Amino acid sequence: MPIRNHIEAIVHMLDGAPGFIHGTANELNTMADAATFPCVFMYPVEGIELSPQINGKVDNLFNLTLEFLYQTDFGEYTADNETYVAQALAMASQFIEKAASYRVGTKRYFKIKPGDRARCRPLYNKFNVNTTGVALNVMLAATNS
Repeated sequence: MPIRNHIEAIVHMLDGAPGFIHGTANELNTMADAATFPCVFMYPVEGIELSPQINGKVDNLFNLTLEFLYQTDFGEYTADNETYVAQALAMASQFIEKAASYRVGTKRYFKIKPGDRARCRPLYNKFNVNTTGVALNVMLAATNS
């Protein structure tokens, strides 16, 4: 199953039932016009690292960019949209928590360890439909059993 399907499954477990779309920046801009908000936008995987383990298994490390966005009105000041940034940050945090406990069958699919880093940055007035939220850059290790 492609990584996109696992990410979408996690998104559907988030509070508020956000929408989910996947594609390049141009594709996301077009699809945003018909998206249900809040929405999680997933960009194509930026790189996949293979990490051999002592037990002979291999972990796949996926570098992901996800945007947690709310539709906002045109012409608002940044300060008017800080509430959306806070809500999107909470959704991104919940995503990481859900990813850490996400299971396929009886096994956890992703390994997230203390000290793993994920970075968020605020986004304002993104896409033609006008959205505000946060961009999350995270590397997730998926066990390849």
